[in-house]
Amino acid sequence: MPSPTTDSDGTRPATGKRRAPLNRASVVAAGRRVARDEGLSAVTLRRVAAELGVTAMALYRHVGDKRELLVAMLDDVAEHLVIPDREGTPSDRLVLAFRALHDHLTAEPWVTEVLKAGELFGPRASRFVEHVLALLEEAGLGDERAADAYWALWWYTFGHLSYLPALRPEGRPARAELMTRVPATDHPRLARMLARPPRQAAAEDAFVPGLRALLRGLLTD
Repeated sequence: MPSPTTDSDGTRPATGKRRAPLNRASVVAAGRRVARDEGLSAVTLRRVAAELGVTAMALYRHVGDKRELLVAMLDDVAEHLVIPDREGTPSDRLVLAFRALHDHLTAEPWVTEVLKAGELFGPRASRFVEHVLALLEEAGLGDERAADAYWALWWYTFGHLSYLPALRPEGRPARAELMTRVPATDHPRLARMLARPPRQAAAEDAFVPGLRALLRGLLTD
């Protein structure tokens, strides 16, 4: 039987205002909010339930466990990715696609953390992959070269996204201290480069030129 402080579905009754409907979509949205605001480690069924103002048991009607929740969150991110596809060369359209992906995932840094583990992905991301493979085929690449090109483009994008957190202000003091340990006399070029560490804005600006350079190499016979 439900406890005296919960409704029959395991949710806590609203106090003063009507509670939003509890369904899979609201659970996934709450999971994304927690991940964005508090980091991936904060995403537990108990924490997401608290975000929604319900008991943890109420969530099991909609997601079986944390793994299922994370897959659903990834799928939701993939579903809301807008893939621009205007006129232009396949190379130009590939730049548009990967820039859209990069910008979309920059706003959801927890996604990179999930994908680093290598096991989970959102099945709806297949829409993006199919689009990219079609453009690579249009550019003249056969199946094998297109597959290799896709992975090169993805790992370039993923690597860029993975490094962006290191450019946040909270990590700079410790990094600056470590940079002082580089012996300038032994590594003068490296020392000069470290004297001007990359800024986040500069790193983001560098993404598209690097992408274009990579595409030139991939699409050249």
